Amino acid sequence: MVDEKSKEKAREIVSLRDREKAKQDTFRSLWQSVSDLMFPQTFGISHKLSAGTELMNHLFDTTAVEEIENMTSGLVNNLFPAGQQFFAIIPSAAKENYTVKRYVAMLAEETHQAIFNSNFVAQISNTIQYWITFGTGCFYSEFGARGLNFRDYAIGTYQCLEDSGGVIDTVILTCPMTARQIVQKFGGGKSDESLVGRSVSQAFSKPESREETFDVIQVVRPREDYDTNAYLRPQNRMPIESTYVLERDQIVLHEGGYDEFPFAVPRYQVIYRETYGRGRGTMLLPQVRVLNRLAKDYLDMSNKWVNPPKEVLESFEGQVDVTPGALNYVPEIPTVKAMDMGAHGVFPTTKDILEYYRDGVRQSLFKNAFEALANLRGDRRTTLEISERLKEGMRKLSKPLGRLFNELVTQSVLRSALLLIRNGAVAQPPTILQGTPLKIELINPLALALRDQQSRGFQYWVGIGQQMEQSFPGVTDNVAADEAFRDLGQALGVKTTHIRPVPERDAIREERRKATQAQEQAQLAQAAANVYNQGTKAPEEGSPAEALTGAA
Repeated sequence: MVDEKSKEKAREIVSLRDREKAKQDTFRSLWQSVSDLMFPQTFGISHKLSAGTELMNHLFDTTAVEEIENMTSGLVNNLFPAGQQFFAIIPSAAKENYTVKRYVAMLAEETHQAIFNSNFVAQISNTIQYWITFGTGCFYSEFGARGLNFRDYAIGTYQCLEDSGGVIDTVILTCPMTARQIVQKFGGGKSDESLVGRSVSQAFSKPESREETFDVIQVVRPREDYDTNAYLRPQNRMPIESTYVLERDQIVLHEGGYDEFPFAVPRYQVIYRETYGRGRGTMLLPQVRVLNRLAKDYLDMSNKWVNPPKEVLESFEGQVDVTPGALNYVPEIPTVKAMDMGAHGVFPTTKDILEYYRDGVRQSLFKNAFEALANLRGDRRTTLEISERLKEGMRKLSKPLGRLFNELVTQSVLRSALLLIRNGAVAQPPTILQGTPLKIELINPLALALRDQQSRGFQYWVGIGQQMEQSFPGVTDNVAADEAFRDLGQALGVKTTHIRPVPERDAIREERRKATQAQEQAQLAQAAANVYNQGTKAPEEGSPAEALTGAA
């Protein structure tokens, strides 16, 4: 028997989903238009598609589709380089403690291994492609029987809500599930009506209807009744609430929770008073529409030149055969002739216009940022030039990458590390680190290229100071060399274990100072001994000292 409180909560969640979905209608129409031209593999947004439907028969130019995939591939390869560490874990306190440094280095290594052994890269690649195309992605992480598990959700299958700070803190998902799947997931294999609802129970009771689909709504949001001091049910001790509702019967299937928000929702560019982002696809929609029409016109023009419209005398019987080598027997010449070629269009000009629009789409999707070597002429491929061109390309991406780093990569990586700790897949943190927040520092090629400007600024500043030192002695005393050099090492991705703790550094300096002091004392003692020896022995014959001694 389902209690009235549970029914009321189910009705509230269904109503919340319906309201947010209605608010989303304008965006859904925009997303569908973008999907039709640039991401046809998205399975229906504002209208439903049957499985196996041909998706690209309306496309006459696939430049945008290909370049979005190229940009996705370029970003993924630079964000998560295979076989390399792409992040470091930095504690907010006790950084110089040897035990802490050793633990976070181990945690980073184990998290890397667990991530690359999971479906992380495959799923986050989909999220990044949605982020590029539509401006919003949704990436979920959990720890299952096989370890870390990740899932990307297609655009249009969820709704989002922001907190007072403009951060996404609520996700509403609508997922179709078969009766058999609902019984497996929520009924523990039992089709009890109190567990899975009347509709599902009835469908499951008939073998022929077990694959009937039902919409299940999941809402994940901050728990309003969360109290860390209360002795509540285990799921209510978690600050994030997760509730599943069967839409048809409007009953709660399951209530649970999370220790932290399990979704990362990156947004490309957010306009004032809009919750969802706008990606490169939404911005390029007018240009891609023109390109697709130009490509269609170009194909029509090509066909007209190959097989032009014809004027045929009424006296000609049958159809004109235009296949190679065909013979058409006509009563008089000319019975058949091509119409005015001017009606076929200016072929070279249209081709140039088409290439102009294609190049515009390529550049708008940062093709040069990931193919910096493509336009180098001859043998102009020195190591320095290649490095500088790659850094220049990465800096062009600094604006959109800021949100991607903060809202997707660091958030999902940090949750992965916490999941490994919480589920005993890695050692528990030392006592000095427990309760201390952890920070993710990205050290992938993209992050390092963006930080290169910081390195250049420091070097330029110090160089100017050295030049000014001659005219203004002491000006370089303003450089906090130790702190700046250590911060620069972290910014450039140097491993934490390769940077000496401050006490070790100071101990080395103290030993060096003592050694230098002992050497100086030994030199002074030797010099004093030399002076003493010279002052106590008899003067050499014929020396000035002998002359003075004799005069005395």
